[in-house]
Amino acid sequence: MDKATLERTIRSITEELNGNTLDYSDNNIIATIPLDEGRYQNITTYLLDNGNGSKTIEFASRVCDADAPGIDYRHCLEVNRELVYSKVIIQDGYIQLAASLLVEHATRDIIKDIIIEIAQKADALEKELTGADVH
Repeated sequence: MDKATLERTIRSITEELNGNTLDYSDNNIIATIPLDEGRYQNITTYLLDNGNGSKTIEFASRVCDADAPGIDYRHCLEVNRELVYSKVIIQDGYIQLAASLLVEHATRDIIKDIIIEIAQKADALEKELTGADVH
């Protein structure tokens, strides 16, 4: 899957889910996915060159500040058991849901499953941890 095909695929999936996309940079698209109760979740997608000839699609969605008071970090780790494609991580000062996929293994169905899993679980975790809908 080349960059243009990946971009079309992400846009198509996002439109199918009644969301919107924003071109953030040359290798970065933000998909905003609507969820239940009028909530939304932003997922940033990156196309990265691994330096060894392979390329990776990275997906990430912020949940909340990693230093927010009252965060149950053990619970965040336990959430990983429930996930198929993604994982709970701390990066750039935020608790996030993230996934990686080698481009040569990328299919539309897998990309869609990843986007749905990250949007739903990141939003549920954000609501559980903070009660807010910021990201």
